Amino acid sequence: MKPFLVKTCATILPLATLIACGSDTTGITNDPIVGSYFATEFVTTGSFGQINQLVEGSTLNINLLNNHRTTGQLHLVATAASPAFDGDMTGTWAHTGNTVTFSQDADTFIRDFDFTVTDPIGGTQLAADHTFAGVNIKLTLTRGAVID
Repeated sequence: MKPFLVKTCATILPLATLIACGSDTTGITNDPIVGSYFATEFVTTGSFGQINQLVEGSTLNINLLNNHRTTGQLHLVATAASPAFDGDMTGTWAHTGNTVTFSQDADTFIRDFDFTVTDPIGGTQLAADHTFAGVNIKLTLTRGAVID
């Protein structure tokens, strides 16, 4: 190969690679955990005993979008101690190592949890187990669909 061609390739190839890979100025990610999740386990335990919140009628769905935004809804059924609650899951998510965290304007326990990716290759479940004011909340979110 001629010196000019080698020098030109050495200059252009890294630039072409950078352009092809791009820099993430749009916030778009190819994170394998992107998708639509719904609660498949939601159990609270405290001095009142253990309650399966899904059986009682509580629901949670949250969509992890490619741009690190979230959408979804949390619905907690009324209890003797608390009225029904609906929380908007609009916000952001972050994935570091094997941990996923959420940030929403809605004041819910979801933003206080660190979720563990329980199937890191497929990213099919996010699980958390945390105690607030003497009430343990065990929550598993299962991915139902991948969202572009």
